[in-house]
Amino acid sequence: MCDKDDGEPAFPFSSNNSPDYFNQALHGMTLRDYFAAQALAGNLSCPESSGTFEQIVKKAYEYADAMIAARKEDLDE
Repeated sequence: MCDKDDGEPAFPFSSNNSPDYFNQALHGMTLRDYFAAQALAGNLSCPESSGTFEQIVKKAYEYADAMIAARKEDLDE
């Protein structure tokens, strides 16, 4: 399990079939994963991208972590 702030679910939703409809969210992708995927897509679309796949993926998560931190600062203000 990751100790990083994952930013909560990216696309939470409730199920009408849930006995506790308003309190049960079904979690899918985390916001951290969503941000990393977007950063990865942007990086891979650039012909000048360099590095191993592992380096590029690690950088995508660094971007995601920075976006979550900036988002948290905005929400805390």
